[in-house]
Amino acid sequence: MRAIDSAITLSHKLQKQLTVIWLENTPQLRCPFDKLFQPIPQVNITSPQLTSIYLNPQTNHGSSQLKQSFLSLTAKVFQQINFQKVIDNDEVIQLIKNNRLETLANYQSLMIWTDRSFYPDNTYGLFKPIPVLEKAIRTRTADFGNYTVGIHIRRGDHRKSIQHSPLDLFRDAIAQEITQNPDTNFYLASDSLQVKHQLIKEFGDRIITQLAATSRNNEQGMQAAVLDLYALSRTRKIYGSYWSSYSRVAANISNIDLIILNAPTP
Repeated sequence: MRAIDSAITLSHKLQKQLTVIWLENTPQLRCPFDKLFQPIPQVNITSPQLTSIYLNPQTNHGSSQLKQSFLSLTAKVFQQINFQKVIDNDEVIQLIKNNRLETLANYQSLMIWTDRSFYPDNTYGLFKPIPVLEKAIRTRTADFGNYTVGIHIRRGDHRKSIQHSPLDLFRDAIAQEITQNPDTNFYLASDSLQVKHQLIKEFGDRIITQLAATSRNNEQGMQAAVLDLYALSRTRKIYGSYWSSYSRVAANISNIDLIILNAPTP
């Protein structure tokens, strides 16, 4: 979402047609765009079957050195033939910092490798969950009270979030919110079922959550992640995890406050 959001803003700035290459056959993304979101006006979203030719040759890893070299060479040749200019996320950010973004308008065709945000403005309002997901989001948020606070706890293999945003910080934040407003309840999004069960045990029915997988490895998990994202966005504010873009996107969708819980370094 961050990359598409930035690309839409950039295409409007440069008055260029935008095509988004949605690599649904890669390990990080196993779900078609149209199983998550409705079409975005004036944006062409394509999902090629052969994904390796669109990847950054320097990050194109094969099962062997020979295969990796072949895939990298194939990707490089394909991209040089089909695009006048190919740049990565760091390059486009440098162009923005140096006020040289407009120079990209000189190219008839431009490819940007990125899965991150590279433009400060956001157009998240253009993202509309498909009707079946929107219905699920409304069902999930039906139990929100007058003051529901979002909690996003990133775990899994995210070492920085685990180190800098330990569970005790979230416990303290929840307890403080309850002290300030006894009617507060919470929407909890996390990739850890253990964390969800722990907080449900401690805070009971104040915790609203889904006990379903949110892995990106399959369509169901991706849909569950979108459900969590939009449920968080409909809270009053969010306590988020360190170094997690998910927390920030959820807050940006509705322009609500985001408090990143970051433990002080010893």
